[in-house]
Amino acid sequence: MEALSPTRCAGCERPGVLLCRRCLEAIEPIDPRHSCLRCGAPHGDVLCTECLPMERGAAQGAASAEQLGRCLAAASFEGPLPRIIRTYKDAGERRLAPLLAELMADAARHAEAVAPDRYGGLVGEADAIVFVPATAAAFRRRGFDHMEAVARELSRVACVPLCDALAKRGSGDQRALGRDERLRGACGLYHVVEDVAGRRLLLVDDVITTGATVRAAAGALSEAGASRVDVLALARVW
Repeated sequence: MEALSPTRCAGCERPGVLLCRRCLEAIEPIDPRHSCLRCGAPHGDVLCTECLPMERGAAQGAASAEQLGRCLAAASFEGPLPRIIRTYKDAGERRLAPLLAELMADAARHAEAVAPDRYGGLVGEADAIVFVPATAAAFRRRGFDHMEAVARELSRVACVPLCDALAKRGSGDQRALGRDERLRGACGLYHVVEDVAGRRLLLVDDVITTGATVRAAAGALSEAGASRVDVLALARVW
């Protein structure tokens, strides 16, 4: 098999390795001491410029109470990372799942160590890991649920049980949508299919763009009785 289809780096196509050291070192980590606690954006400190107006609106009764807990993104969606994620999701390089899970686990461990006041217990205190599911159309197209595979690996390395608690309505791909369209389209997108009442959950996703997806998923979990929903993502678009 290797002779017919040699292994190449998912970031630069360098032969012989799935992810080369050069691409790994080019991934830009987000400093958890200064990231937005709501959407994982870099340079947010407390809340970024996108989340602050929503938070103020919720406080003034313009929106429902915030249902999303802390949010941590491992790295910025730039450099080789977008190509690595596309190679995994759309080119079907499933061998990347353990590597992506390890990047997320490393980011969580680092955040808990250097910013315990902000991210303490993010993974260690979670009762279960929940993943943002793919649509049925995406599952048929790819042949697998990309975040389920990553979440299973993360569950293994973090020693936290996996809970397949969410199902996604509809079949649309939000990657081509603008911010306002994403926010509108995410409403009512997820429903809960497992008992999560009273549980502290870590919700995982690959890329946060506007935060609409994880907010909708976290909202569904909170409404189903979860006591806390934190988020861990691989990348944040900014």
